[in-house]
Amino acid sequence: MALALLATIVFLFTLMEFVPGDPALVVLGEGATEENIAAIHKELGLDDPYLVRLGRYLGDLLQGDMGTSYKTRQPIAPAFFSRLPLSMIIAFWGVLVGTILGVLAGIISAVKQYSIFDRVLTVISLFGASAPSFWLAMMFVLIFSVKLGWLPATGSYSFKHWILPVVTIGLQCSASITRMTRSSMLEVIRQDYIRTARAKGQTEIRVIISHALRNAFIPILTQIGSNINGYLGGTVLVESVFAIPGIGNYVLDGVKTMDTPVVLSGIVFICLMCSFVTFFIDMAYAFIDPRIKATYGFGVKKKKKAAVATAKTTEGGEG
Repeated sequence: MALALLATIVFLFTLMEFVPGDPALVVLGEGATEENIAAIHKELGLDDPYLVRLGRYLGDLLQGDMGTSYKTRQPIAPAFFSRLPLSMIIAFWGVLVGTILGVLAGIISAVKQYSIFDRVLTVISLFGASAPSFWLAMMFVLIFSVKLGWLPATGSYSFKHWILPVVTIGLQCSASITRMTRSSMLEVIRQDYIRTARAKGQTEIRVIISHALRNAFIPILTQIGSNINGYLGGTVLVESVFAIPGIGNYVLDGVKTMDTPVVLSGIVFICLMCSFVTFFIDMAYAFIDPRIKATYGFGVKKKKKAAVATAKTTEGGEG
């Protein structure tokens, strides 16, 4: 994870070197003189070699310094972390709503395969997966804010302001989870141990939840992690449509004004969050599937401990 993050930072820093434009003009404006431009270059260290600037950026990043904005000349970290909760709220609740709806819809589609429920849910999931997030957001604003007047179109001041952004993300998130849950459940519910569980007289709900869903949950969990990673950085368009002052809007403003430190720090932080999410998803596999524990040696250790305890017991009995 650390190596992947380091490679991402180096790649992004190198990529920003090819962005056209002079940061000094962002600070001073188009009418700046050559002397003022040279002074800004010296102040920001823009004339230093590439490796020197990369090393300085990595050193500052390790100390928690995200740099200084070219536009506002203020540290990036305070402005960044003040906007972070808004983006996290949208991403968390959107993925949570999408996961609940997607898993339920996928289970119904698998259990009622080729029924009217399966066909309707499949159409809805295909629509949610195909429609762009900004188009969905604008359609929701047009219908529920402009036409019906039920919900506010922009801002983040109350619970009502969060409904449309969360529903927009939740609908797209549920679409992919519905399709993954359906395909995974269809593979599991035809297995012999499912028929055995039903033959033992267990209720259908217990068979579906305890036996089928648990064994089909590994690919579903992978899809959930992928959605979390996607919407941590993919709230840019949603925040722009609903005018929510989160990380996405902050990075987008940095792109418009060529504020390289803001863009770089925002993307690096999002990559860091995605790395941790992927790490915890991988760790969660072992708690769902015991076979993964055995693969990583947990089962071997238990067997060794059991063998040692048995040997001691046997020796004690012989003595």
